[in-house]
Amino acid sequence: MYKFLLKTPLRKVWQKVGLKKRAGVVFPLFSIFSKKSLGIGEIPDLKLAIDWCRKVGMTILQVLPLNDTGFDFSPFNPQSSFALDPVYLSLRNLVGIEKEGIEKELKDLIPKFSLKTKFVNYQIKGEKLKKLWLIFLKRASFPSGFKKFVRRDKYWLEDYCFFRVLKEVHKEKSWEEWEESLKNRKEKSLLKFRKKYHKQIEFQKWLQWQLFEQFKKIKNYARKKKIFLKGDLPFSVSRDSADVWQNKKYFKLDFASGAPPDKFSRKGQRWGYPPYNWEEILKNNFIGAHNFLCARLKYFQNFYDLFRLDHIVGFFRIWVIPAKIPLTKQRVIGFFDPKDKKIWEERGRRILKLIIENTKMLPCAEDLGTVPSFCFKIMEELGIPGLEVQRWKRNWQNFEYLKPGEYRPLAVATLSTHDLNPFPAWWEKEVTEEDSKKFWKMIFLRGKVPKKAEKTLIKRNLELIHSSASIFVILPVFEWLFLGDILKGDPHRYRINKPGTISKFNWTLRMPISLENLLNHPINSQIRGIIQKTKRV
Repeated sequence: MYKFLLKTPLRKVWQKVGLKKRAGVVFPLFSIFSKKSLGIGEIPDLKLAIDWCRKVGMTILQVLPLNDTGFDFSPFNPQSSFALDPVYLSLRNLVGIEKEGIEKELKDLIPKFSLKTKFVNYQIKGEKLKKLWLIFLKRASFPSGFKKFVRRDKYWLEDYCFFRVLKEVHKEKSWEEWEESLKNRKEKSLLKFRKKYHKQIEFQKWLQWQLFEQFKKIKNYARKKKIFLKGDLPFSVSRDSADVWQNKKYFKLDFASGAPPDKFSRKGQRWGYPPYNWEEILKNNFIGAHNFLCARLKYFQNFYDLFRLDHIVGFFRIWVIPAKIPLTKQRVIGFFDPKDKKIWEERGRRILKLIIENTKMLPCAEDLGTVPSFCFKIMEELGIPGLEVQRWKRNWQNFEYLKPGEYRPLAVATLSTHDLNPFPAWWEKEVTEEDSKKFWKMIFLRGKVPKKAEKTLIKRNLELIHSSASIFVILPVFEWLFLGDILKGDPHRYRINKPGTISKFNWTLRMPISLENLLNHPINSQIRGIIQKTKRV
């Protein structure tokens, strides 16, 4: 079924991944924790997540974006396309730091940031950075590995570290509010700033090196366990980011990107990220793109085998809204960029070819929303899997749900994403009575259609999605936990993010069980049984 992939430009990557069905799981790092975590999931905790995957028969472990978000904490609003967020650093596993004394220094933080709470308290980031700064001043060493890292990744590291310290000095204000000389990167002012804040800039480099080293160990561990790691690279960066400050010419700062009105959002969506200036990026024989786009891919292949290619349609065309337009008028003012539809297909193909030529990772596209048909054609031509979300797989002539065997073979099938309610919450709060009957019929269950998502329905649906024709099935970990007695109460509480809202519940959901306890939970035999039954082990 999948042999055609060996005739695509991604054939070498597919040879490495293998032409067979696989099961995987999405573990948001902020949601998981071990008994050694400090306030939030930490990079070394992924070892236990890998062990769990191995135990239940999964071979793909996916994380949500881990880029540094400053103090915003939305993983899709990063302040850098490259830098990782130091909130995920393990202070107990710092390279070149003697472990003696570390536990003593952490004693005051442990009771303040309990892992027993339902939601993450992101104040832990500020507290961790204070501790890391003291450790850096007292104990840090700078071995050859650090110097090599700084030299090799100078392209992005230098400006990012500058940016981070400038943000701190300006009390996290946007770069657009800084004094003109720093805002516009005047060399004299940057040199003066570097001299004054040399130690703080070096600290930021040291943090990124520590993150690199901890993550590389995870990648090596996953390779030994034969687990593929899948990253998530946001399509855009924050307007207030090191990337924009460093490369203003690569962005259209007079506009905000978003999505047009559709059946899911009547007013459309306004994300606020500045659209890429692809005309500038792609000119000069891809020189700009190499520096900005391809270097990012090459950096993240240090950590991942696959990656989620966010908002793939945005490489063909992007919905833009003039930045000065009030939110109330964005529906009528927005338009697709570029305006000339004739160039959409060729531009998207050109960018995607550039991407696959500059990485050893397998891109897996997020191709939801209003997507032109040529986008799907090019994805298949290049060997890029799309995304099949069960609740949206309909025959739009009779509105019957598609059976899993009718899913695209070149795809990642799932029950939900981080932006959707998990299946039980969808069933109980969103599906209509008519649709529930159609779904019940499609799932081959008998008897009266239940209003609650009982375990029989949950288990049968997990079996069904894993029997799909799609080469990969990757579910958020919470979808699996409904099988057992781990998740209590209203299933709606286990939604990770609600787009278009600002809420303390977005991006803060924590699993109610440690990874150590999950590794030994009776639910594992059920999960492995489903994966074995559907031949994805």
